[in-house]
Amino acid sequence: MCTSIPLKSLLAACVTAFVAVPVSAQPGTGSILEYEARMHADADEYLFFEDDRKQVVSYNRERIVRVCAGDSAIVTPMSIEYDDKTATVAPGDCMRVEAMEVYLEPAESLEPNTFLRVEVDTLN
Repeated sequence: MCTSIPLKSLLAACVTAFVAVPVSAQPGTGSILEYEARMHADADEYLFFEDDRKQVVSYNRERIVRVCAGDSAIVTPMSIEYDDKTATVAPGDCMRVEAMEVYLEPAESLEPNTFLRVEVDTLN
């Protein structure tokens, strides 16, 4: 015996799935730029929006960490806080620090719908 699903029910299920998936797949950031940027970021890249602050390194012993601020039209440097010291790195430049904990944040508040991309590598 073969039962068939009414065409209206099948169509309603497809439309519901089509509408629900994109909404649930996007985080509640409110910014499509932030969502798209995070989707295309590599594992060692960090993206900073407006007043973002992130801990990017936490180790039990000191390690050499390289922080590279990506080239950007935004000329805001990145502020690096590491083991109770601070430094800044300009867009397009890199800096090596020896630390157990490293925090990064833009030195100045960014405009809405802009972001800075930073690469962080542990060298030892």
